[in-house]
Amino acid sequence: MFHIVRLQPGDSAKALAALGLKLKRKRKRDYILQPCPAHRDCRCAIYQDRPERCRLFVCEQLRRVLAGEIPEAEAAAKIREALERVGRLVALFRLAGETNAKGPLTIRHEKVLAMPLDPEEGEKVALRARLIREMQEFQALVAKEFRPAGAAGATEE
Repeated sequence: MFHIVRLQPGDSAKALAALGLKLKRKRKRDYILQPCPAHRDCRCAIYQDRPERCRLFVCEQLRRVLAGEIPEAEAAAKIREALERVGRLVALFRLAGETNAKGPLTIRHEKVLAMPLDPEEGEKVALRARLIREMQEFQALVAKEFRPAGAAGATEE
């Protein structure tokens, strides 16, 4: 969902690094590139010691279930839909020649769009158009169904 997670003043970069997180630094601020290396088997491997931004984030699907607005099965269906869309994007990236499986989807998408494209290559043009459409639909789904209200334009957390 996000490209980076910036560490907050209360987060200990040393402690998080000791837990296995590979931190980056830019403009005197530490951050973790996404996807998070602590996310394993659909769980956070450092949940009790996770950074503040991770502690504060509440997925919109979880919030709706906890508030009794939707049943858990409906939330699970939205999660499956998002994962299926990710799978389609990854397959399209591979077809387009972008193979960095660990990179954030948005960066991988940008790399594909930056590749030279001959308008005479109809198959590649169609692939790129499909990739653009799939990414737009995925981002719309994430903004509507997973990001907290008011965070739809967030790019960092």
